[in-house]
Amino acid sequence: MIDHRDKNHPKWVMGVLGLMLAVIVGIWGLNLYYFKEVETSLLNQTYRDLKQENDKVLSYLQGLTEAKLEWLELFAAYCDLPDGSGAETWGELAEDYNKKGSRVALADLNGTIYYGNHKSRNISDHTYYQKVLEGKENVSRLFPGEFEGQDGIVLAVPIIREGQVKGAALMEYTVTELESYLNNVRLSPYGMNLIFTQSGELLASNPGMDQYGTIFEQLKNMEYRDGQSLEKMRKLVESGQAGYLVYYENNNKRLLYFQPSGIEDWMVASLVEIEGYESMLHRIRELTIGFITSSTVMLVCAVLLIFCILHWRQIEEKRVQKDYLTGVYTRETAGRLVAQGLRGVGNNRFYACMFLDIDDFKKINDTFGHHKGDLVLIEVGQILSACTRHEDVIVRFGGDEFCIWLYGMRGRKQPEAIAGKILSAFNVSGNIHASIGITLVGEHETDYDAILKRADVALYQAKRKGKNQYAVNFL
Repeated sequence: MIDHRDKNHPKWVMGVLGLMLAVIVGIWGLNLYYFKEVETSLLNQTYRDLKQENDKVLSYLQGLTEAKLEWLELFAAYCDLPDGSGAETWGELAEDYNKKGSRVALADLNGTIYYGNHKSRNISDHTYYQKVLEGKENVSRLFPGEFEGQDGIVLAVPIIREGQVKGAALMEYTVTELESYLNNVRLSPYGMNLIFTQSGELLASNPGMDQYGTIFEQLKNMEYRDGQSLEKMRKLVESGQAGYLVYYENNNKRLLYFQPSGIEDWMVASLVEIEGYESMLHRIRELTIGFITSSTVMLVCAVLLIFCILHWRQIEEKRVQKDYLTGVYTRETAGRLVAQGLRGVGNNRFYACMFLDIDDFKKINDTFGHHKGDLVLIEVGQILSACTRHEDVIVRFGGDEFCIWLYGMRGRKQPEAIAGKILSAFNVSGNIHASIGITLVGEHETDYDAILKRADVALYQAKRKGKNQYAVNFL
């Protein structure tokens, strides 16, 4: 049934609320998607930056090694052969390299190595020396403590005369010296560079890592998440492949990138604590949540404002539609509502029309004044509203005349019962008597004026019968 008196739109309201909810969910979804994309982009950028820095370290190490080997080859080409006599002049050529942290030496075919300070020792069983005798220049690690108690690196090139190897030219420098070279490559304040072998043995590291024999020992107690593991890194390193490792130390996220150096089986690694990344991500997360919250609040406020405006308009429209004195519909508004209701079918249309006129209303105005007449009209509107249903349309047709359109009624008895109820209520009030004319609406009838005319005729039939009663005018 249609509620003509207090018309609302629950489906429309639910639709708007559903749309608002969908927009809010959409805002949250899009912003969360945006946040995840930013997070992924930042992490990928961190990966790229770390690899770029590691490439710089690798390029620096390779360039440094190549430069030293080139100088060593030149030195081997012009030095006199070592014989242990002490009369050799090659020491003067190597003087610039014989400083704290590095030194140049020559080795003869017997495996005896001679230093510029006239010291010597035997290296015949060392792998790098055996490779040199085969005519191969190489870079290797010295035995632990072999550089005056320190660990070191050695570069070796063959001394060739007349197409034959006559000895070896060597340049040794400490691991500390190598580490100082690596530190010349500036990463973030939280980064460090490492060199280790494919077996994990640390060649060059940072202070605090000396206690570990291998990089795997250092990393075994770290926390790994999201499919990361030390075992995966170990397999990549042992096969000489590059890769990343993400781990957590004391809940601080760290990122390690490693790749082959091209020198022996050395791997060059760069490590960074992703503090800047985490800080930026936290800031973006705060901004995202703030944007989502503010957007949601503004959207809710906007929707509430729209509802308030629509509600105010609805009240205003109803105020215009209703008679200012009695609170029932005006004649013009009723005409539109009834015309729409007459186009329905079955029970979804108006079935009866009642025309009502207050008996001797002019006498009330003349005797008690117009204020009393207004009070009577107000009471009439209240009684008619109480005796009918919400879907029925009550109209102040003009002056003391009222019209009631009954919705979905069937047969003569229901309209007559409502008319009797109205007359009884008037009589109980003691102030009002009225005459009512009733007509039934045909099943396919849509002529508004013709229906009103029949109800009006029935009204005057009731008047002629003595007033304070109803009469029915059939089709």
